[in-house]
Amino acid sequence: PYTTLFRSGKVSTKKSYEFLKLYLIPETTPANRVANEATMRMANTIKSKRIVDLQTQNSGLQIKKQSRVNLIDFVTEIANKAFSDTNKKRSEYYTFHSLSYHLKLYKGDCVNINEIDKDFITGFINYLRTAKNGNFEGQDKQPIISQNTAHKLFAKLSTALRKAVIDEIININPIDKIDPKIKPKTKPSKREYLTIDEIKILIDTNCKRSDIKKSFLFCCLVGIRFENVKNIKWGDIVTDSKGNTVLSYKQIKVNTFETLQISNEAMKFLPSGTSKKAADKIYKLPKNETTNNILDTWATDAKINKKITFHVSRHTAATLQLSLGTPIETVSKLLGHSKISTTQIYAKIVDKNKVDAVNLQNGIFDKQVLKLL
Repeated sequence: PYTTLFRSGKVSTKKSYEFLKLYLIPETTPANRVANEATMRMANTIKSKRIVDLQTQNSGLQIKKQSRVNLIDFVTEIANKAFSDTNKKRSEYYTFHSLSYHLKLYKGDCVNINEIDKDFITGFINYLRTAKNGNFEGQDKQPIISQNTAHKLFAKLSTALRKAVIDEIININPIDKIDPKIKPKTKPSKREYLTIDEIKILIDTNCKRSDIKKSFLFCCLVGIRFENVKNIKWGDIVTDSKGNTVLSYKQIKVNTFETLQISNEAMKFLPSGTSKKAADKIYKLPKNETTNNILDTWATDAKINKKITFHVSRHTAATLQLSLGTPIETVSKLLGHSKISTTQIYAKIVDKNKVDAVNLQNGIFDKQVLKLL
């Protein structure tokens, strides 16, 4: 018998028939009779071996699977499961579908997951080095995917194969045999942020949408993500037992609840003149892409030569707090980071700013020093 794993997740066990292509011939001569006896002995030998294999499987001593699972379908099912769990076609859904797209380009539509070995993985790593970005359909010259995208796709392949091990489709993850040195690595990206002076300039500069302007400035001090600020309600802002104003909200990205104290300065950027019912959203923002386009125009009008997106407000909040002397552990909690190493990226930015600030002293007293010599 063999097992088949369907895309729906259902497992079916069916009987299979093996044709040995051994035939008995009419025993018209003694030689024919001897030949038939030899044929029967061979057939019985094969039968005995098959029985031993079956008994070994049933005893649990050895499990030999004959699962026919298409890797492309398996990865696609993981992507669809990610969407059904979150109802959002973002992050994991898109990345797994992108992985499926690149696996097809690499090896075609049908890839038996049981046939994936070290050579397959090594070849896929080499493929990712020159793979084109499938998001630019219709263009003759598509850009090569970034180093970070290659790392993300490889990580998702490892996740898929790890799930295949858990589902007992394969015995080991072939990626475990790959030298870590050749696995795709991430490339540190530039964290754009605003200085206090630049924030002041933005405050004094008109923006096409006042609600976008206020929400961005609010987040420059509070540091929550776009999806979070878009969904916070007036009822999420309360006063604690010590008289502090706090924001209690659910982090959409990591699905955890956070409580943040809000400064009086941040409160100034909450919209006014609204009903402020507990169930009403504080900011009625458009989609992220539209918001970022308006922010970019606003920054251009303010003559700030930086690429401004809404996420820049989160980077700004991190560097601002560290610059003001807030301990890194506290900043990590304020931003809702699960690992302090994520916050340390901002600490390096602040340290570099301190070095640059000291270096600004160089040469300012050259003329006076020359007179002393």
